[in-house]
Amino acid sequence: MDVLSYYLETYEACRKAFLSYKKQLKSKFARFDHECLEIPKGGGELDVYYLGEKKKPAKRLVIMSSGIHGVEGFAGSAFQRRWIEEFLLDDKSTYKLPKNSDFLILHGINAHGFKNFLRVNEKNVDLNRNFALKREKLHKKFKNKKYRKIQSFLNPGSEFGNFFFEYVFFIIRFLGVVIRFGAKYVLDAAVNGQYEFPKGIYYGGRKPEPVVRVLRKYFKKVLKPYDRILILDFHTGYGEKNGISLMQNAEKGSREDKNLKKVFGDFGLLLNEGEEDFYRTSGDFTDFFGKILAKEKDLFPITVELGTFGNLNVMGAIRGSFLMISENRIRFYGSKSESEADKVREEFKQMFYPNREDWRLAAMDHVFGIVPEAITRFSKL
Repeated sequence: MDVLSYYLETYEACRKAFLSYKKQLKSKFARFDHECLEIPKGGGELDVYYLGEKKKPAKRLVIMSSGIHGVEGFAGSAFQRRWIEEFLLDDKSTYKLPKNSDFLILHGINAHGFKNFLRVNEKNVDLNRNFALKREKLHKKFKNKKYRKIQSFLNPGSEFGNFFFEYVFFIIRFLGVVIRFGAKYVLDAAVNGQYEFPKGIYYGGRKPEPVVRVLRKYFKKVLKPYDRILILDFHTGYGEKNGISLMQNAEKGSREDKNLKKVFGDFGLLLNEGEEDFYRTSGDFTDFFGKILAKEKDLFPITVELGTFGNLNVMGAIRGSFLMISENRIRFYGSKSESEADKVREEFKQMFYPNREDWRLAAMDHVFGIVPEAITRFSKL
C-alpha cells in the first residue's frame, strides 16, 4: 500500500479507517478488545484497541496514542493505521512482532480538536498541559510568571485585521519582546503552559478535563498486570523542517531516563533538559503514567515529535508564534474579514498537518525507521 494513502483529510475518514481493522484484529489475536470511551460534556468518543498474542496479559505493554492536540491526530492516525496494517496484520511482513508484548492503541484523544482542526479541546484547554491528578492543583502550584509578563503580547484582545499588516506588526512586536527578554524566555513562557488565562494560548485548565478523568480510570483498570510500559505519543509541529525529535520529561539520571536511553539512546534524537531545543511541560500525557501507576513499574514514556515547516530558526519561530496567537485570537475576538481569518486557519492547519508530499513521506520514513526497532529493543529488556 502506498504510504501516502494512510493520510486522510477528515476526522470521520480517519476514525472510519481505524475502526475498519476490528474484524481482522479480532480474528488474528488471541485477546482483542475494542472500547469506545464516551467522554462527557462534549468531549466526543475515544477509540481504543487493546490486544495481545496470548489470552493472558503479557508483562510488557506498548501504548501508541494520537490526537491529544486534535489537528495533530491526522498524522498520528496515519502512523497508527500503518502500524496495524503492515506490522500487526500483514503475515508477509519481515518484521518479527514480539510475542511478549501487548498493544494499546488510543485513537483521537481530543476528538473535538481533531474534527475542527484545532490543537485545543472544546474549552480551549491544551490537553498536554492538563494530564494531572486533581490533588495536584496545577493552577495553584504552577505559576508561569514569564507568561504573565508577556501575556498581552501572547493574547491580544482585539479583532484580527489584514493578514499581511498583522504579520508585519507582529514581527516588530516579537523582535521587541525577544530583545527585551531573550528568545529562550519567550519560548519557555509560551510552551511551558499556563493556568491563569482561559482565553490564552497553551491554557492547561483549572482541573483535569473529562477525558483525563476517563483515561485515568481506564488505565488503572487495564495497566495493572504490566511490569514494563512503553508509551509512544505522536505529535507534529515542533522541530526542524521535515525532521523528528524524541522528547522526554524524565529527570536526567533517573530510572526513567536510563530506561529511555536503552531503547532510544543511539538514535541520537533524545532531547534532555539543558539542550537548546528542549522545553519542559507540566500536565504532560507521558508523565501521567508515573502519577497513577505503582512505583515499581518500569516506564518508557516518549513524545515522538515531527517537525513541519521548521520553527527552530528565527523566521520559523516568528511564523509559528504568529499563527498560534492569531488562530486563538480569531476564535475569541473574531476577524474583520472572513477571508483573512480563513488564511490563518489554513496556514495553522498546514503547520500541524502539511499537505506537502515531501513532509508526508519524510514523516513516515522517520517514524518507521525508529518505532519498530524501538519496540523490538523494548521487548528484549
